[in-house]
Amino acid sequence: MNQVLDQKDFSELFSESLKFEYEYDPATQILRLDAAHLPELFALLANDERLAMGYLRDLTAKEQPEGEFHVVYNWASIEHHHTLMAVAKVPGSLDVPSATQYWESANWMEREAWDMFGIRFAGHPDLRRIYLEETVSFFPLRKSFKVSPVQNVRDLGGSEREIAKAKAKAAKEAKEPAGDR
Repeated sequence: MNQVLDQKDFSELFSESLKFEYEYDPATQILRLDAAHLPELFALLANDERLAMGYLRDLTAKEQPEGEFHVVYNWASIEHHHTLMAVAKVPGSLDVPSATQYWESANWMEREAWDMFGIRFAGHPDLRRIYLEETVSFFPLRKSFKVSPVQNVRDLGGSEREIAKAKAKAAKEAKEPAGDR
């Protein structure tokens, strides 16, 4: 049986606990903040029993038309039957604190945001591409990404792949003594 989640007003709780600038709309359950303050928010959501946001349902990113990036988080409290969405403005460096120490489900979702948008999650235990090869130098969900016809999917990142192979070969040769070649 599906249970409808409650809409709660966290205004009072946030005003007493969050010591940074943010916008919160209780009608939509959306909290807007700068990504630099995410560690404080993560700690509050995971550790405060009044919130008990034990389930990170979704994490994604979006790029605004003017080129600004946001990371969007969706949490649910199984215990209290309420939800919260946070929209974090990403700095120009595209570095955002990782949520993996609080929610294991953030692991692959952060890897996906890295792979598709190029947003780096500081403190992530294994931040590497999840869909594309490591040699690919572009981020396909950025608005600046230009789509061009591809004859063969294996050709994606072909020049990058050749450069990586050449570098690996050069590194291997540099490690081998001259007489072994």
